[in-house]
Amino acid sequence: MLIQSLIYPGFTTLDLIGALQPLAHMPGAKTEIVARIPGANPTDSGAAIMADATFQTATAAPDVLLVPGGGTPSIDALEDEATMEFLARQGATAKWIVAVCTGSLLLGKAGLLEGYKAASHWAVIDTLDVFGATPVQERVVIDRNRCTGGGVTAGVDIGLTVAGLLAGNDAGRMIELILEYNPAPPFGSGHPSLADNATLEVARAATDAALPKERIYQIAAA
Repeated sequence: MLIQSLIYPGFTTLDLIGALQPLAHMPGAKTEIVARIPGANPTDSGAAIMADATFQTATAAPDVLLVPGGGTPSIDALEDEATMEFLARQGATAKWIVAVCTGSLLLGKAGLLEGYKAASHWAVIDTLDVFGATPVQERVVIDRNRCTGGGVTAGVDIGLTVAGLLAGNDAGRMIELILEYNPAPPFGSGHPSLADNATLEVARAATDAALPKERIYQIAAA
């Protein structure tokens, strides 16, 4: 069971780790981290993740192709031809294609969401339709062999969901328990539908700066 993860400079650490941790707990699971730039790739948290394969050496036909998102670096990745070509190639043979947060934008640009329902971070979910996807406001969305979801922390839900589908519900329940996934958000403002207006206004300003929609539309139209 090969879990192949794409990384790129500046991606969001938890997008990757949140989903990869439960997936890596599946019996017989092996992981492969792939990047255009070999070696250490910086993340938005200041930590670095090591790539153990490049676009040229990555294993073909992985069981799961996992794509994390991020802020502006995820939009930069949309304009990286080598990254898009890699995703299109691997996505053509992967058994499952999984994205967390704005990782779904990368799938969309690579032509992997045409005609599929998909989710993304709340700040940009309404841009998915320019890539031929149908936006769905859910934390985890499954359409055939595609699994996409909301922002950052939704990666844990995504990883557990796919682990349950691949290894069975009993394994999924066990992994959830081992990871002690029992969230109790201290502020209860983790989605626009839950946040007060003042918090939402500040958050929208921050996400508008990090994820400018006009640039996404321009890239999609190019």
